[in-house]
Amino acid sequence: MVTDSGAGDRSEITPRTRLRMWKTVGEIPPDSAIGHQLTAMRELSRGDIQPQEFATSWLASRRRSLREGERIGEQLSRRLDQIFYALDDYPIDPSLREPGDVTDAELIEKVNAVLADFGLG
Repeated sequence: MVTDSGAGDRSEITPRTRLRMWKTVGEIPPDSAIGHQLTAMRELSRGDIQPQEFATSWLASRRRSLREGERIGEQLSRRLDQIFYALDDYPIDPSLREPGDVTDAELIEKVNAVLADFGLG
């Protein structure tokens, strides 16, 4: 456990993530959790994975990113938060879908929009 005097305890923060904040997509290491989120987004956009698989993978990578203390600039963070909010309203199990939930097509559209904002679309 790493202790930051005056800031409380931080668990599982690696030296690589603690020392740096990535401000552009190009700075994000592909093997980082956020790198895995971007890879999943590209795979969904290309149709290489289904929306349900994307949701599961992306959310797992988000949890890992938070656990490892990965940091990104505010603009990147806001755009990734848009995906998180879409997934919050997206039922991974289609049998649980209710009116007003994010559909597969809407999720793909949101991912494509964020990728375009990143210059990756």
